[in-house]
Amino acid sequence: MIPEFLRRYVRRYLGTYVLGILFLIATNLLTIAIPRMLKEVFDELAGQRRLEVVHHFAWWISGFAVAVIFVRTFSRILFFNPGRTIEFRVRNDMLARLLGMSPQFFRKWSIGDILARASDDATFVRALVGFSVIMVLNIVLAAVLSLWQMLRTDAWLTLWCILPLLAAMAALRVGVRYLFGRMKQVQEALGRLSDTVLETYKGIAVVQGAAAEPGFLRRFDADNEHFTALNQHTALVRTFLMPIVGVVGNLCIFLLLFIGGRHVVEKRMTLGDLAAYASYIGVLVGALASAGWAVGVLQRGFVSLRRVWDVLSLTPDLPLGTQPLPPSAGGVHLRVSHLSYRHSDAQPDAPPALDDLSFELHPGQVLGVYGAVGSGKSTLVSILGRLAPPPPGAVSLDGVDLLDVAADDLRRAVAIVPQDAFLFSRSVRENVAFFDRSEDVDNDRVALAVEKAQLAGEVARFTDGLETVVGERGLMLSGGQRQRVQLARAFYRGCRLLVLDDVLSAVDHDTEARLLDVLQGEIRERHTSAVVISHRLSALMRADEILVLEGGRIVQQGTHQQLLRQEGLYARVWDQQRERRDEVVQDQALLAV
Repeated sequence: MIPEFLRRYVRRYLGTYVLGILFLIATNLLTIAIPRMLKEVFDELAGQRRLEVVHHFAWWISGFAVAVIFVRTFSRILFFNPGRTIEFRVRNDMLARLLGMSPQFFRKWSIGDILARASDDATFVRALVGFSVIMVLNIVLAAVLSLWQMLRTDAWLTLWCILPLLAAMAALRVGVRYLFGRMKQVQEALGRLSDTVLETYKGIAVVQGAAAEPGFLRRFDADNEHFTALNQHTALVRTFLMPIVGVVGNLCIFLLLFIGGRHVVEKRMTLGDLAAYASYIGVLVGALASAGWAVGVLQRGFVSLRRVWDVLSLTPDLPLGTQPLPPSAGGVHLRVSHLSYRHSDAQPDAPPALDDLSFELHPGQVLGVYGAVGSGKSTLVSILGRLAPPPPGAVSLDGVDLLDVAADDLRRAVAIVPQDAFLFSRSVRENVAFFDRSEDVDNDRVALAVEKAQLAGEVARFTDGLETVVGERGLMLSGGQRQRVQLARAFYRGCRLLVLDDVLSAVDHDTEARLLDVLQGEIRERHTSAVVISHRLSALMRADEILVLEGGRIVQQGTHQQLLRQEGLYARVWDQQRERRDEVVQDQALLAV
């Protein structure tokens, strides 16, 4: 994992990192040089020698301090900027991997956990390749240079100071190993907490309607308390570990005064040596104190990198394809030949979702599909959109195997309007034209698409018209309005094959009739193809051909009139739905009287 990550993301910034290391070396050399000049100042003062020499060194110390500020800043820029760019690339690559996964994948991975990996974990990966790298290098350089100067000044005193420092490092090592295991638990708990919050927000209308707020609050509190407890326990361990370095630093100062003071009296050290030595201890202890933070970032960074890499190493289970569709201004020729499909997560003894389907749809034609729940309609929609890969050769568009069609061509050619309407928490205009950037939206096309979707009159009554914000998942709209906004998206975008997955289920019969008139007009005008899936047989009456699915198989096939004459499932359902429509009409007439 780590070698591949370095090769893919870090190697291109190797020159920047080398330059950053040079600036970091310069920073530490300047930092160590200041105590050496401080030694000369104290020695001059102790010997009551020339004051101008003291002034000379004071100016040099000031200059070096200013130089440290600039050099340290440049070193951080050279390390931090690649980290931010790597974070950007990692998140884009994660999105690309996720876009290549089928809906079955997202049934196994929770959205909250994916968001935690793409946000929190990606941020710690940035810290790993930016902040932690510069901190580790700075710690090593500062420790080596300060220890070298301490040994040069007084080797015996340095030996005494190293002993408590080694004990502190041993304690930190034990604590770090313990904390490393805790970090993964913290990240997993954050994913569960995010999933709980997202799930509750998405179902807020259901929660409020069922007065289930207390139950969801208890669930949130349980996940939140678990996450908080893990963080508190981690903080508790750090609270006891991190001060060890500070205590050891004070102990080193005590040893400096106790042993070094005696050496000054014995003329084995000068007063300047004592002052410089105290500065070296400050640099060393500061580096070791930073080691605690750096280790924490390294811990969380490596845990986050593993979680991010789980996404980056995913193998897309959706075919990408490279072959373009033949250019055409009209619809596509859809051919399905002996299509059978079984979901990968289905039980071994379960029947296939689709079993030996064969049919054709030519440009300018409408194919109707009817079937009860579980008959395979949704699976067929997923296959037509290549969200579920069909067997090779089973489905083709204009003679090109669906598996081989280039992704961009497929998305431009096929528009699927699903039954479950998903709207963004934006305006009606932005939801209809969400394919385009705000500045590229064609407002005239938006208005025309809304009119075709039989939504113009209702939108005109909204306070802000097309600029009305629809709320989370279209919460401010009715079910029928949400479906028609999705239909307006398809009209705005345009396509060669329009797949409507029971999108007329929440509209009244009059609106349904008008929408079907518009759909027929679109097909005649653009010579496009359409697949209309519906539980309402009235929505399928005008189709050129109708498929009746049962248990994943085609049990009836023909036009509306042909299926009525067959006296099978289609005819029985038609009689039942006609009786219900007649009852509704009678009830409305009585209410009018």
